[in-house]
Amino acid sequence: MAIDDASPSADAVPSADTSSEPRGRYTIDAVDNAARILLMLAERPWLRTSDVANELGVARSTAHRMVSTLLERGLLRYNPGDKSYGAGYRLVELGMSVIGVGDLKSEAIPFLAQVAAMTGETAHLIVLEGDEIVFVSVAEGGHVIRAASRVGARVPAHATAAGKCLLAQLSPAEFDQLYPSATLAPATDATIRSRVALVETLDTVRAQGFAVNDGESESELAAVSAPIIDTRGTAHGAISISGPKERVRAARERYVDAVVSATRGLERKIFGRAS
Repeated sequence: MAIDDASPSADAVPSADTSSEPRGRYTIDAVDNAARILLMLAERPWLRTSDVANELGVARSTAHRMVSTLLERGLLRYNPGDKSYGAGYRLVELGMSVIGVGDLKSEAIPFLAQVAAMTGETAHLIVLEGDEIVFVSVAEGGHVIRAASRVGARVPAHATAAGKCLLAQLSPAEFDQLYPSATLAPATDATIRSRVALVETLDTVRAQGFAVNDGESESELAAVSAPIIDTRGTAHGAISISGPKERVRAARERYVDAVVSATRGLERKIFGRAS
């Protein structure tokens, strides 16, 4: 997707030693503007197109093309509730690699396999994007009848165990931005339907350290999930196991132990977090 900013000509290549040159001589406007948009996220968690236009001094149509390009690359994520943009999963991955905690997706693979082996159920790594969860990677369970891989799928966060785990870690301001309405759209008869009920549920999830989904996203499916939290208390994702509702209900305590154990192990490995 093109951006309305002119780039320097191809022959404007800096020499090996540019220390004596004026700062900004070789700056490419489009790259500079993209960097400035991402750096704005350090001051506020969500941006609107108007914020970007005002900060950069460009037309809103140009700002929209800029954020759309970053969105396509996974560096931003979109919240349809208020049409704002936050840090995307790829940006989070980049930040994690810079500070030396590695790639969450690749680091999670053995822990997903561990949970799948312990329970026989399908295990997913899940991240939060706006008011939805995204299934990132999977280890399928050994049961003949089991939950299928959902990698790439998006589901309303309030209707899932992983979504509730991750929503519970948001600040009040971030939560209010995602859920300004008093009512929530149901996926099944068991889905939480009000903001008040969701807040009460998240208080419980935050206190106990895990969440369950008992037929809330799909009527015959149940799940158990725990968040992946760094040493500063920021949630980067969640591990979730899911399967037929009656089987998960019967083994819930054992499944909770398995998924919490896996997330704690992953936290120790990539964040150095104590148990």
